[in-house]
Amino acid sequence: KLYAVGGHDGDYFSSVERYDPALDAWEAVAPMATARRHHAVAVLDGKLYAVGGMSEADSATSNLVERYDFATNSSEAVAPLAEARYDLAVGVLDGKLYAVGGFCDDGFLSSVERYDPATNAWEAVAPLAEARVEHAVAVLDGKLYAVGGYNDDDGYLSSVERYDPATNAWEAVAPMAAARRAHAVAVLDGKLYAVG
Repeated sequence: KLYAVGGHDGDYFSSVERYDPALDAWEAVAPMATARRHHAVAVLDGKLYAVGGMSEADSATSNLVERYDFATNSSEAVAPLAEARYDLAVGVLDGKLYAVGGFCDDGFLSSVERYDPATNAWEAVAPLAEARVEHAVAVLDGKLYAVGGYNDDDGYLSSVERYDPATNAWEAVAPMAAARRAHAVAVLDGKLYAVG
């Protein structure tokens, strides 16, 4: 099933909708406790996580993390990010959730945090070489890729960085032909695709 989580149309949403392709229909499920936009979502251990973003209260940058349980149709808060951020990207690698880059009240972020559901705690891991927002993240062959984005120093980014959890290090790989931000990435047949 497909989930649409939060967002805005001028007003902030806490609502969550689920699409069932067998029925070709959307239905409302339990909402998030906090309305937000510019957050990121990922599925880890059969649960949906909504990470960071901007909250409805004064468009404040958020460090909140909520976890939706499909089995019970309920959401709960889990440990917050160490650093509030929006326009971040998230990915799941080796049973842990990574929050990568984004923007905070002090500017663009290169920092990366990793969440362990077993301990309900975030820890800092190696930062990106380039701060980036509105980038995309995907996992391919046991490594995490941060693709494109934007920052004030370099503008639109074509650069791509790859994180290896075994060495806790990022390395540059071949850049995209076109710099881009606010795009999406997906993995298909062992290859990484940047779309939009």
